[in-house]
Amino acid sequence: MQTLTSCNTAPLTTFVPDTTTPWDTKRVRHALRRLGYGRTQGLEAAALAQMPDVFIDQLITTAAGYTVTPAPSWSNWSRSDYTDYNQERILQIREWIRQVYNDTLNMNLRARMTLFWHNHFVTRVEDYSAPSWMYQYYNLLQTHALGNFKTLVKEMGKNESMLVYLNGVLNNKFSPNENYARELFELFTLGENNNYTQNDIVEASRALTGYNQWTELGAPINFQTSTWDNNPKTIFGITANYDHDTLIDHLFAVRPMEISTHIVKKIYRAFVSPELPSSVIIDQLAATFRNANWEIAPVLRQLFKSQHFFDEAALSTIIKDPIDCFAIFIKEANFSLTDDELQTLAYIAGILGQDYFNPIDVAGWQGDRDWINSNTITGRWQGLEYIMWVSWNQDQELFRNIALDSSSSTNDPAVIAKDIVDRFAPQELFTAADYNLATTVFKGDVPQNYYDNNLWDLYWQSVPYQVVLLLQHIFRMPEFQLK
Repeated sequence: MQTLTSCNTAPLTTFVPDTTTPWDTKRVRHALRRLGYGRTQGLEAAALAQMPDVFIDQLITTAAGYTVTPAPSWSNWSRSDYTDYNQERILQIREWIRQVYNDTLNMNLRARMTLFWHNHFVTRVEDYSAPSWMYQYYNLLQTHALGNFKTLVKEMGKNESMLVYLNGVLNNKFSPNENYARELFELFTLGENNNYTQNDIVEASRALTGYNQWTELGAPINFQTSTWDNNPKTIFGITANYDHDTLIDHLFAVRPMEISTHIVKKIYRAFVSPELPSSVIIDQLAATFRNANWEIAPVLRQLFKSQHFFDEAALSTIIKDPIDCFAIFIKEANFSLTDDELQTLAYIAGILGQDYFNPIDVAGWQGDRDWINSNTITGRWQGLEYIMWVSWNQDQELFRNIALDSSSSTNDPAVIAKDIVDRFAPQELFTAADYNLATTVFKGDVPQNYYDNNLWDLYWQSVPYQVVLLLQHIFRMPEFQLK
């Protein structure tokens, strides 16, 4: 990945609003789109009534306190539990993807961190094919999403989805397989070519042997001493008879700087900007991570409460991924989709490159500019139109409510159009001409004299469709693709 430097020079000290950087709706919406999937009126009002650091603390504490999603009835099924494995398996996978999309819309930061770790500790259900393993993998990510990173690393190496996806189940003392050991260092902890050798990978793969005992798809994969390499291994220059857990302990003990720096860079790119800041910011976050004994929440609190996070240069710097694009629109428009409609939306997101439980490869979705090209931009518009029209068929008054909830005016189309644009765009538009165009679109076919003579207002019959026209215009704006 090419390293770019952010122009954001603000420090990590706690953000205290002033006249230059006020605590206003723009910054509240920035926080709610980055830490969750958009604003609601209740969340926005609650935020504006508190100091920003108090509100951020509350968001993180709430996310950490969410109960994990209850297990489905098939959460421990093995292949022999099925009547028709191929048909039932597909239905269960679809069922759980619908559940994950519901979690996304309702669990805010917990859902966002779950997806973040899914894109870090990548597995692909297409490769391991067992719905129970998919659920258990998701449950592991969700459980530790804001918890302890070292614990997550330990548990992930024993997870059935990962053992199958990166060939850990094939790794035994008679025929060591290096796949998981390589990705453990390169992707999951240290970063590519960052203070490890090929010999470290070879020796680590020997420590990771033994997870080979299993009977069928979906069944537990257990450790067995008969296939574990019970001999000394030399890793990072130190010799001991490492097994899986003692290898992880050793890794975190001798490479804490590399691990902490690699992970906080990924968090920064995902939540603040794809362009990294000065090393001072990264070093401070990495130190917090190490000093917190690998707890994730303290890093998030320091970053998200900071002047750096709320600086003008941090706003509108990330291109929404497809799930972002759709989920934020649903939430901020106050729409509600059925499970079948969410399934369709998940399919569209997959077509656009973000198929939950099936990232493109072990390195995951690279994100940001990779999400946008001439094909995917039109696909985004089609997905957003799908959301809009299923909501229209559900209740046209939802669209009038968008206007009524967004604006203090009920009869000035310029004010109303601007307020609706500002509700959905991450920053104010660049010029007055941009707002004038939005106003023209919003006016639709209503004769101008109705506006001039104050005969029109938001209670007119035509208003829901006028809002539809404006929303179509908004989600085709380049600005809408940012958060």
